[in-house]
Amino acid sequence: MATPNAPEQEEPGNPFAFLAGDKEKNANLTEIQRRRNHPLRRAIRVVRSTWYWVVLVLIIYFAWTNPVFLNLILFLTGQAFRLLFVVSFILIQFIAMFWFIGRAKTEIITPDDPKTLTFDDYKGQPRLLALVKQWMSLLSDRRQFKEMGGEFINGLLFYGAPGTGKTMLAKAMAGESGTAFISIEGSGFRGMFMGMDVLKMMSFVNKARKLAREYGACIAFIDEIDAVGASRGNVMGGAQPVGHQSHVDKMMMGGMMGGGGTGALTRLLTELDGVGEKTRGEKLQGRIYKLFGKEPPERNWHVLFVGSTNRPDILDPALTRPGRLDRRIEVSAPDRMGRTAIIEYYLSKIRHDDSIDVEAIVSDTSNYTPAQIMAAITKDAVRLALFDGRDKVNQRDVDLAFQEQSMGLENPIEDLQEDQREQVAYHEAGHAIAVYYLMPEMRMVRATIIRRSNALGYVHSAMNYELHAYPLSYLVRRVMVSLAGDVATKLWSGGEAWSGTAGDFQHVRALISFLRANGFFGPPILERTMTDLPKTEMDGPIVTRFWNKSEDSTERLLRDHWEELDAIAQALLEKGDLSGVEVVEIIQGITGIDIRAGDDEEVETLLEEGEKIAEEAEKIRAGSNGDHGEGRRREPRKPKPRASAD
Repeated sequence: MATPNAPEQEEPGNPFAFLAGDKEKNANLTEIQRRRNHPLRRAIRVVRSTWYWVVLVLIIYFAWTNPVFLNLILFLTGQAFRLLFVVSFILIQFIAMFWFIGRAKTEIITPDDPKTLTFDDYKGQPRLLALVKQWMSLLSDRRQFKEMGGEFINGLLFYGAPGTGKTMLAKAMAGESGTAFISIEGSGFRGMFMGMDVLKMMSFVNKARKLAREYGACIAFIDEIDAVGASRGNVMGGAQPVGHQSHVDKMMMGGMMGGGGTGALTRLLTELDGVGEKTRGEKLQGRIYKLFGKEPPERNWHVLFVGSTNRPDILDPALTRPGRLDRRIEVSAPDRMGRTAIIEYYLSKIRHDDSIDVEAIVSDTSNYTPAQIMAAITKDAVRLALFDGRDKVNQRDVDLAFQEQSMGLENPIEDLQEDQREQVAYHEAGHAIAVYYLMPEMRMVRATIIRRSNALGYVHSAMNYELHAYPLSYLVRRVMVSLAGDVATKLWSGGEAWSGTAGDFQHVRALISFLRANGFFGPPILERTMTDLPKTEMDGPIVTRFWNKSEDSTERLLRDHWEELDAIAQALLEKGDLSGVEVVEIIQGITGIDIRAGDDEEVETLLEEGEKIAEEAEKIRAGSNGDHGEGRRREPRKPKPRASAD
């Protein structure tokens, strides 16, 4: 018995059963041919294919037989040509205008040109320079490298903060390698019309290849490559990358107005993939050699693409994969040894007197970039000396130049009320006392009550050495330094709080958050910053008691040294501005103690104030856990001797 879903069985003994489907198809084709050969449809097809010839013959006939019609045709034809000429002329002018306005500026340096920059001019990054020199050596002579089976890189990517010397390093590469160099800004590939960015990219690469064939190698440098190489599809980075528009934006642009797009990036990726591929000329040369039974010569030139950016996070992953921009090299701010070399290099370019203290400048410029150091020494310091009537730069000029960079130009308030001026002086004097007695890692640079930007006054201090890791007691002492200004104001005013402490309190909150994240108040179970904490937790007992204890310890310190604080405040009211050396001289003139001379007993007594708050926080933490904390805290290390403030 057959099942209901069983397939139908073919009739046995009929070998042509499979032709049944073909017969149905043939019937359909026959019906289509019958409709197509209908007389009316055939007439329509004939009219469609011959109407313009019929119209043309009729126009020629009437123009031949009727002079009036001929004149009309000639008139209309002339007007059409005039209109076409005007439209074409306007369009060509419009396109040419934007083409010349939007032309990308390319800089070409050949080995025959005078050397403007070499590796001798690039200071502060010796290890980075050694790595780049290796690739430049291979770029000039690739024979042995290829014989060993090595594949030369297609590209380098320099990334780092603005001003760290990425562009300068690329230009030094051009001056040192003995090869050609061509550079362009990433924004130079932008075009108003669709396809212009691709044409500019093709033109740039063709120029680089031409220079490489002529000089053996060429460095093609694209500055700020993120302008053309931002991630497609908004895969990386938070904001929408430059050059990527929404569909609505593109539709609104319309027509020829293509905007940015990703054409230049796509073309750059193609060119990077095709660095080692043969060009049309090389392929033609290879065919000619084969006709004569010879092997074509190997290519003896290479193009090295180099890009620089301070936003590597938004670059397209396809651009930075191996085989394209192979090596990612970070160009960071120089360390202490690097800054020393940079400062000495730029000081050698200006006229200065013997008061210049290189070590002091190095200490004052922690985390400064080479561009900032260069601008302060060769521009601002020289300007300050010149308009002060001197022909040589001194140490004060350099200090003020860096102050202008970090805090802005001096903008004193001429009619500031005396009580307000006193409040600012005592506030800054409190900071100065706390820095002097609590921060042996730092040297005093300047204390001032002259307004710069939005700051009515400030105390500037700098590290004596690079600080990469530190005990948490260091942060506790920084909390006390930040609170010292507000505490000094309250001591001066009899307990009344004044404005101007918002920045200090914000810094204290950030330090407490960092202490919490590093386990100072117990295991940091929740990975949240202080700004993420709810108000109830932010005002919790541990944080509140820690803040209050910090203020108490700071107040005791300032009361013990109120005479020195008052003397610094009075000197600020008199002069408005004190150097770090002057502040130290005021303190030591009252106490009679030279803290640099090694008065260990007095120094340790004063520095213990900074450790007390950490011990009290440990007790708070132990009490909240039901524990007295005995045996849990290690003895703090003794601080290093204070370095000279001179």
